[in-house]
Amino acid sequence: MKSILYFVLAILTIVYIGFLCYVNIAGATTGAQYYISVYGGLCLALAFAVINLFGNPLKIVFFVLLIIAVILLILTLAIPGVFRSLFGIS
Repeated sequence: MKSILYFVLAILTIVYIGFLCYVNIAGATTGAQYYISVYGGLCLALAFAVINLFGNPLKIVFFVLLIIAVILLILTLAIPGVFRSLFGIS
């Protein structure tokens, strides 16, 4: 049961970081996008903390994917113009 929860949280974390990359590339956020970008990470961190009290650490594969996603997030924060031109967003 714990491994399933870790799997779901790992996938949600990677999706959330991808969403943050989209927000950095696309620009301004409104409505639900704003609240997800601000509070989504907090919710995921709290979920990991609660489950970590009862389970084993994440598997190495999801950890590597998480590191790659964080690197992409940092790149989209630093140079969003490159990613806008890469994906054709004006």
